[in-house]
Amino acid sequence: MSAVARVGIIGVGTMGSRIAFRCALTGKEARIFDIAPRPLEQALALSQQWITERQNDGRLSADEGRAVLSRMQACTELTACIAEADLIIESVPEELELKRKVFAQIDQLAPTSALIATNSSSIPCSRISDGAKHSDKIFNINFTDPSSDDDLLVELMKGTATSDATMHSAEEFVKSLGMVPITTQKEIMGFSFNRIWRVIKREALHLVDGRYIDFEDIDRAWMLVFGTPIGLFGKMDWIGLDVVRDIEMQYYLDSGDLNDKPPKILENLIAQGRLGVKSGQGFYSYPNPSYTQDGWLRKEGLFNKTKGRMEGVDRKRSV
Repeated sequence: MSAVARVGIIGVGTMGSRIAFRCALTGKEARIFDIAPRPLEQALALSQQWITERQNDGRLSADEGRAVLSRMQACTELTACIAEADLIIESVPEELELKRKVFAQIDQLAPTSALIATNSSSIPCSRISDGAKHSDKIFNINFTDPSSDDDLLVELMKGTATSDATMHSAEEFVKSLGMVPITTQKEIMGFSFNRIWRVIKREALHLVDGRYIDFEDIDRAWMLVFGTPIGLFGKMDWIGLDVVRDIEMQYYLDSGDLNDKPPKILENLIAQGRLGVKSGQGFYSYPNPSYTQDGWLRKEGLFNKTKGRMEGVDRKRSV
């Protein structure tokens, strides 16, 4: 199969916007589509923000920045988004029936040569694309943060009917983005590494939901042991707490096990409009979360006494 030069991205929330930007940054034409104009405008604005950040620290010149933005095209019709695409990536919310509906439309309109991926981080592609005409070209793809130059992991997963040629092309596409493909060879709910992350995430949420420990102390412990600049709850804020909740719900719907049901702490924070970085507040407050500030990691001074109150977290209300 030929290299991917044109990518159509359907659904430009947080992750769809980041995928589109990474594609344009690495020389690909990125066409984006959403059912409303507002997400399209936000996606282009975010891309300009990321371009400006790179220009300010010398990673991009002014001409290069303009070229990146010129390779992004907002489409108000699905057909225009995917008609000439080499790869189509579905990135709508983590709801099975919605994804099935979107995939049915893609299956009717996509070029016969196009690869088709779902960005679902939990639902195997065979459940989403059941009955598709070109099931051998369909696979799962799961990004961490493609807008960052530091988060290079991309998980791929082969569906029950996905061809080896498709997976080879998928791996080459990921490499062309400057990222690293990690491939799950047989379909399973939630990929492989993502399942490991999910078990850790679920246990951390359970401990905080049950008031066994403060979320900041879990993050401190994680950062101290593994030397990372962000902890588990900071990471969930970046993903989006509504997205984390939706993923947990898919596991619950699949298993029926109450232990898989999204914890109350997530539901309460979402009800308060605290979705994470994108809303300005989640477990932490943004744009300057406490875990980035001097003294926080070692609980020095003020951070030893406030236990998160300086972040505006009402423990009684949010958990």
